[in-house]
Amino acid sequence: MKTNVGNLFPAVQSKTQRRRAILVGALGLVLTWEAHAQSTVEVDAATARKVISAAIVEAQKGPPSSIFVVDNSGALVAAERMDGAFPASAKIAHGKAETAAAFWQSTGNLENAANGGRAALLSSGYVVMQGGIPLKIDGKVVGAIGVSGGNKDQDEAVAKAGAAAFAK
Repeated sequence: MKTNVGNLFPAVQSKTQRRRAILVGALGLVLTWEAHAQSTVEVDAATARKVISAAIVEAQKGPPSSIFVVDNSGALVAAERMDGAFPASAKIAHGKAETAAAFWQSTGNLENAANGGRAALLSSGYVVMQGGIPLKIDGKVVGAIGVSGGNKDQDEAVAKAGAAAFAK
């Protein structure tokens, strides 16, 4: 299927005017993308490793854990599955991190909501158990940490230690 540029810009008559209109539109898209790219704050790999390192220090006080850090879209930035952590802990930790990023709040809050009668959360596909904490800059969620391996209090403590390192 051919697209006739003239049909896209009916008010523009000449070939030169159409080209200018296309260039101006393209420039506008580039400038919009550039402005968005500059204003978007993401968690980089070095920062994610710093978060994970701090979390590991706390995790060493209990059972081995899996620790995942995601960006604000839930995409994986870095992860660590400590020696001896049970295999499913990796999937659960990743799910907790994705959930905290998606809901902009801790998975502990969501667990409390589910236990308080918001049972629909349980069938949402998200992991609503303590151990997922959003990472924020100036109140804006830029990523999240998710931890699994211990009981809910241990997972929460490990996640909080990682989040505290991010806040520094």
